[in-house]
Amino acid sequence: MNRLSPIVLVFVSSCGWFPLLPDTRTPADRARAMTTKCAGESEQRAAGALSATLVEAVEPAYATVDSGNDRVIRLRGARLHLRPSLNVSSEALERTLECHQARVALGDCPAMVNDPYVLPGAWLDIDVDSTGDGLVAAVEVSRFDDARLVLDRARRFASARP
Repeated sequence: MNRLSPIVLVFVSSCGWFPLLPDTRTPADRARAMTTKCAGESEQRAAGALSATLVEAVEPAYATVDSGNDRVIRLRGARLHLRPSLNVSSEALERTLECHQARVALGDCPAMVNDPYVLPGAWLDIDVDSTGDGLVAAVEVSRFDDARLVLDRARRFASARP
């Protein structure tokens, strides 16, 4: 087993991923990694999913993390509650939002005003889940200052709906 460990370490480090170190890829690096997944996506097809009229409510997204012998609640971003009017799966909507973020990060399209799915200089973790009567898009980031910006942008985006 000792002979296998260096081989695994070399393989994992050559892939650019090492689980004990923070991810140092830039948003552009992450966006470029998504290009093959987003080949069939376009901003025109995504327009319905990016509409502020779909947003029913916005709430803070929190995470509980261990801190010594205690657990601390940290702001991670925003949870956007979306109307179920798209007739798409949560996975398809998640891909659409991630591809939108990638296109904006690469400069292929402009961000919307107060775009809740994009934060300049940061890569957002987007996770869409079904709630039974709608969808929730959790848009999260690890830095607290960025998390506040994500929440503020999401609230302004939702308040701009007609």
